[in-house]
Amino acid sequence: MSARWTTVLVFAAIGSATASAADTETRLFAVQVDGRPAGEFRLIVRTVDDGTETATAVASVQVRQLLGGYRYTYRGTEVWKAGRLRQLDAASEENGKKHTVVAVATANGLRVTADGLTRSVRPDVMPTTYWRMPAGAKSNQTIVLLDADTGEEQTAKLDAVGPTKVSVGDKMTDCTRITISGPASGTLWYDARGRLVAQETTEDGHTTTLTLREIQR
Repeated sequence: MSARWTTVLVFAAIGSATASAADTETRLFAVQVDGRPAGEFRLIVRTVDDGTETATAVASVQVRQLLGGYRYTYRGTEVWKAGRLRQLDAASEENGKKHTVVAVATANGLRVTADGLTRSVRPDVMPTTYWRMPAGAKSNQTIVLLDADTGEEQTAKLDAVGPTKVSVGDKMTDCTRITISGPASGTLWYDARGRLVAQETTEDGHTTTLTLREIQR
């Protein structure tokens, strides 16, 4: 199980103390691996008057196995404006291996520094935190992912995009279901606000699910 998809499970945004309750939303997710509890994902999204969205991730996922185990932690902040990533600051650790990724918007794209190495990438990448639905998502659409753990770029394809309903708490919610194929593959569900409500991925023979338990405003 790589950090590529575990990152999705553990992303959380922390708003500033000055944000009003109407501007800030908290989402609490339960994480399971192969049907067993493995952690929690807390997402707080803060939106200011000019439409800028800020999200910061704090998480810990742990899976106990007969021969050793798996542990992953992540902390990061994303800033979005006008549908584009403007900044990413992230630090992760997977079974003792640490990574840092910093991305800053420039006039021509994004300047990404991953584990001390800097390069330029295209401006319309989608971080593998996946908390935000890609703009204009449609079937057979090719997208470029930015691995929030390693800073690597990956080409992926949206195989299917369509309406569905997902249980959130004690009620059914209208959502958009997106299936992604490529180096990182899985299924994502987003609500009318374009924010993640569920996820299911299978990698290295293990199925990881993310289920929204509660939304606080």
